[in-house]
Amino acid sequence: MFPRFSLFRYHTLDALVAVGGVAHVAFLFATFALFYVLPWWALVLCGLTYSLLVCWNLQSVSHNFIHNPFFTSRLLNRLYGVLESLAIGMPHQLYHHYHMNHHQGDNDRKGPDGSTRDWSSIFRHSADDGPEPFWRYCLVSFFRVEVGPVLAVAVRHGWKNAVQVAVETLAIAVMWAVFAVLCWQYFVFFYLPSYFFGWVLSYAEGYLEHFGGQPGNPYANSVSSYNTLYNLTWFNNGYHQEHHWDPKCHWTKLPALSKRLEPDLKANGTKILNGPHLTALLEDWLRGKQQQAPAEMKKAA
Repeated sequence: MFPRFSLFRYHTLDALVAVGGVAHVAFLFATFALFYVLPWWALVLCGLTYSLLVCWNLQSVSHNFIHNPFFTSRLLNRLYGVLESLAIGMPHQLYHHYHMNHHQGDNDRKGPDGSTRDWSSIFRHSADDGPEPFWRYCLVSFFRVEVGPVLAVAVRHGWKNAVQVAVETLAIAVMWAVFAVLCWQYFVFFYLPSYFFGWVLSYAEGYLEHFGGQPGNPYANSVSSYNTLYNLTWFNNGYHQEHHWDPKCHWTKLPALSKRLEPDLKANGTKILNGPHLTALLEDWLRGKQQQAPAEMKKAA
């Protein structure tokens, strides 16, 4: 009897997530090939779509790949890391360590040294003990990523990781060079703005995944959403509190984990959204208006 071979390490449904990453890169190259053919309004729609895909990839495809690499083959995982680097425009190995640092700090508040363990904490660059203003966090975070410490962590994980970073960096450089040389208008007016706005959306989602949470409380340091459509299309990214409680829990098992944790989440007042994380501020505003209406009616009476 020959040993049973499985392509996917954890679950065959990871095929859907993996194909999503491939489709993202295919869409990017399609926009490049069709840049001179599509009308301006189609290019605008494609640019917005690519931005949303960058955010979606970072928060679902790349995110799940970081915590539970899809393939049993290490070579396939390394090759997929190169593909993901092209998709998100950043060496995936560096993003891996940047994100793992996020879980080490769990969006912590500033300590006695005036800083946070979590490089991406919404409290890290605030002027006081509260979270940084939403708009500033979203627009500025991309430019203040602490590349040196992230690279140092990657190198400390061994020479293979260092080589992976180099290969992923080279792949991105080649892709950008091809875009710039063959069609600089595409690179300057389509790719770079869409790419940057995609990261802005991702930082917005990251902010709202923790805005209203309780730093230091393992049952309430994040914000969850159980919206069916959101979790279906973003591979259960809505179960964010559950994910922070157990980062290695596979995305297909998060709903079951949520049911087990439900009493603790309720007891600790975990913030739960009705819609996706990206509309959380709108949802908070509508909730405030609904709570304000009865009070105003009482005053009027």
